Amino acid sequence: MNTIEKSEKILVAMSGGVDSSVTAALLKNQGYDVIGVHMQLWDHGKANVERFGGRCCSLIDSQDARRVCDKIDIPYYVINAQDVFMEKVVDYFVHEYIQQRTPNPCVQCNNQIKFNYLFQKADELGCTKVATGHYAQVIQDISSGIPRLLKAVDPQKDQSYFLFGLTQKALQRTVMPLGGIPKMMVRKLAEEFGLAVAQKADSQEICFIGEEGYKKFIETRVSTGLRPRGVIQTKDGSIVGEHEGLYRYTIGQKKGLQLSVKDAENYFVTGFDPGRQVLVVGPESDLFHKELMASHVNWINATDGLHSIRCTAKIRSRHQESACRLTFFENQTIHVEFDEPQRAITPGQAIVFYDADEVLGGGFIDRVGSYNS
Repeated sequence: MNTIEKSEKILVAMSGGVDSSVTAALLKNQGYDVIGVHMQLWDHGKANVERFGGRCCSLIDSQDARRVCDKIDIPYYVINAQDVFMEKVVDYFVHEYIQQRTPNPCVQCNNQIKFNYLFQKADELGCTKVATGHYAQVIQDISSGIPRLLKAVDPQKDQSYFLFGLTQKALQRTVMPLGGIPKMMVRKLAEEFGLAVAQKADSQEICFIGEEGYKKFIETRVSTGLRPRGVIQTKDGSIVGEHEGLYRYTIGQKKGLQLSVKDAENYFVTGFDPGRQVLVVGPESDLFHKELMASHVNWINATDGLHSIRCTAKIRSRHQESACRLTFFENQTIHVEFDEPQRAITPGQAIVFYDADEVLGGGFIDRVGSYNS
């Protein structure tokens, strides 16, 4: 990981889970001056155990983070980031669905909230580095001094996909000790350190969505006039059903389609016609495409002078990387052409580019097709 001097003070982002807790304990055990910081992103009164099951953003998480800091004897602070989280993540999440795009709020939270606030707090507290419990690796190139973002050694826990928005400046100050450790070993370390969160379950869902699910969450925040119902059509224009609002569907979806055709089980959501409030369905073969356009691209290392490169890319966090060619355009826009067709390319989702284990950068999918289509 990044070179750290023993004299440096390190801020550790404490979520209250086992990963960030072990991160803090490891660094403290290695002799570093460590400070724990918990970001309050959601109203603790709303994020109660009954509604969230104790998942991320609950009062339990804040209390667990405090207990861990007490256990390993480090200072503990709380940052109130509720307002900016609501604006940059929650409102964004709702707006994207209403625009027939499928957002990834974890990417947005990392890009817009977590690291920005953590570095600000680090400066206030005199910390030169920020450490997180992410499963990814920040490796300093000895000859050039340039940090590189790599996948974690545990492929099942790798979170590098969610971190493509980090800049060189941020990576210079970022430490991710768990990137080189398997998850099983992390839990064993938590037990060895005597941390009460050693067997705490991992957060699996969107942190601010409770048992009601994302559809109900959106419906409580958007008037009925902005989520009209409409018809379901095939590509040739045949009406095969009705939908309850386009925001309730995503590309590749199969379940929940109420279709008036005999072979309904063979239909998938393949597109939207928002101007007419039409949901388009078709056979699975209609989900496969080789080209897409993406924008708001961040490159971790400079790409000045490059017109086109070959690499691999993921169009979802659990998607298998696939070989492709990238063509650069102005305004952080790129054209991606895969060697093989990809299933369910979805506007709004992040696309992340790799060279073997190294993250090159990433952006957000705008649409299927080429630059001129």
